[in-house]
Amino acid sequence: MKEFFTLKLVTMLTWTVIVLISLILGGYTQYQHSVGIAKDVLDANFDKDQSFRAWGSSHGGVYVPVDIPRTPPSPYMKHIKERDIQTPSGKKLTLMNPASMIRQMNNEWVGLYGSKAHITALEILNPSNIADTWERKALKAFKNEPELKEVIEFSDIDGVTNMRLIRPMLVGDGCLKCHGHQKSYKNTKTAGGVSVSLPMSGIYFLGIESLKKTAFIHLFFLLIGLLLINFIFKKEKKAIDELEHLANHDNLTGLPNRHAYNDKVESSLNDSSIDNIYMLFMDLDSFKIINDTLGHSVGDLLLQNVAKRLENRITGFEIFARFGGDEFVFLFTNVSNSTAIEKITQRIQKVFEEGFMLKGCDVHTSVSIGIASYPNPAVDAKALLRNADIAMYCAKRAGRSQYAFYDEQMSTKSKGELRLEGELHKAIIKDELFLLYQPQIALDSEKIVGVEALIRWNNPKSGLISPIVFIPIAENNGLIISIGEWIIDQACNQLASWKDTPMAHLTLSINISAKQLLHQNLHSYIRKAITRTCINGGLLELEITESVIMENINETIEILRDLKTLGITIAIDDFGTGYSSLSYLKKLPIDKLKIDREFIKDIPEDKDDIAITNAIVSLAKALDFKIVAEGPERGEHVDFLKEVGCDIAQGYYYSRPISSKGVEKFLN
Repeated sequence: MKEFFTLKLVTMLTWTVIVLISLILGGYTQYQHSVGIAKDVLDANFDKDQSFRAWGSSHGGVYVPVDIPRTPPSPYMKHIKERDIQTPSGKKLTLMNPASMIRQMNNEWVGLYGSKAHITALEILNPSNIADTWERKALKAFKNEPELKEVIEFSDIDGVTNMRLIRPMLVGDGCLKCHGHQKSYKNTKTAGGVSVSLPMSGIYFLGIESLKKTAFIHLFFLLIGLLLINFIFKKEKKAIDELEHLANHDNLTGLPNRHAYNDKVESSLNDSSIDNIYMLFMDLDSFKIINDTLGHSVGDLLLQNVAKRLENRITGFEIFARFGGDEFVFLFTNVSNSTAIEKITQRIQKVFEEGFMLKGCDVHTSVSIGIASYPNPAVDAKALLRNADIAMYCAKRAGRSQYAFYDEQMSTKSKGELRLEGELHKAIIKDELFLLYQPQIALDSEKIVGVEALIRWNNPKSGLISPIVFIPIAENNGLIISIGEWIIDQACNQLASWKDTPMAHLTLSINISAKQLLHQNLHSYIRKAITRTCINGGLLELEITESVIMENINETIEILRDLKTLGITIAIDDFGTGYSSLSYLKKLPIDKLKIDREFIKDIPEDKDDIAITNAIVSLAKALDFKIVAEGPERGEHVDFLKEVGCDIAQGYYYSRPISSKGVEKFLN
């Protein structure tokens, strides 16, 4: 910005100098013009003098009435016989020589213009023609330099600056008519000079008046130019400010962006008055689901409202920035201790307890927050951001509306997850993923009626990796779509391979994640897989967790209805943990309810679990749903499930997850 103001000042000074130079040049031009005018006046006066003198001398003089004050008989014309004549009427005339006539005319001219001319010589007849110092010098120059045609200079006359011009006066035939009797007058010889002078004060006055107008015009253009420069630079500064604002602020929310945050952190790290820095890295929970279900316009409104609400209700921060997507960052300095920052974090989470009314929709979301501090353990700005990011993901894995302080163990775990993420990208290509199948047993007949496909990963470096570890990674990086499609293909291929075997009647269940369910390609992908493998769609079962269904209930109902057109069956997995609304449950196009193992493992000791399981079975019977109980491990579990009327059981009591060949052996 300093360079901008320097450039503006230099531009204004340059314009001022240009105008001043133009004014100086204009003044000089005006001076030259004044000199030119003076020269023209002198030339005109000289030419007038010569014209009158030529005319008068060609006639040997002019007869005029005798007027004693103005035209008395000339004593220099005594040798002319007819100097004085009388007209028949008695009027007296006298011969006026050209010199006298010109002298009188010049006197008249002086009165009009201030310019005067006279003839002069080194040797004079008439005292009025006496040469002054300047004229004598010029006459001597003519005498010594016959080729010299004129002398023109500025010279003072009675303290007044005059432009003076003198040219040689040559004797002609007309001159000899009056002066032929004088030996010094010879034809074509220099007899003296004609001197013309012009006071410059009048010319200068006109020039100064003109220069004033020029100066006024220049001043006008100077002011206009300065105003224009100021306007241009003001516009430029506004554009620069806008660009700087765009470079440092988020377009959607108007909050500072990552670039502004980095600058603020760097300046805070270099500020000796700051003892500690706490960074709160925030990510909205379920934002993608809101964005996908309600539309990007509602998602944008949510981000704007979140930014506004947090900015208005949370105080004491150094900077509140949006990093992009649904990520926000708070930066606090000189916080007394971790307890104080924890209270601030809880206030932030409390802000989200109130919903957001967006385009007629009451939208609820929460926020996961990662907290990192400087100087310990973070050592610089990058480490501070990285640590807060790691802590935020740890908080998000713990569930909705959680926060976590960074510690070194998180970093070690995060590095391991990054390594697994990189290897997971190659797992499908390298054929490292495989399916196991856990049998589902009809309790009334004790026969196998289906299996649930469970994915496993045999990593060459780490060995067998549980889906509890790698499925969340796949959910976060988007690989869950590719993995889900691989599972669909494998399941359909397996059903096709069992088509003409004793397993042909078995249903095969696969789990569908939230991202898969909301993915626009799910319906067409399953349809193509069923068509490609020529299987009975009724044998393919999709298991969807209750929490996923309830999070976007209206859209989920439409998606499930669409999937049902493929002939497949649909089950709600982990039923009883997602707080289903009974009014929605009757609207869902589902076939089965799977009771979560948490309600089975403590039966018959836990009376509450018995009551809940009884209620779920009764509800399912009333709604004509089949019931699958997950997790029975003891005979007591199975006996209870048979007693309450449960249809199917799936647990270690019957079998652990086994290979497809193991299913064949199990059936036999």
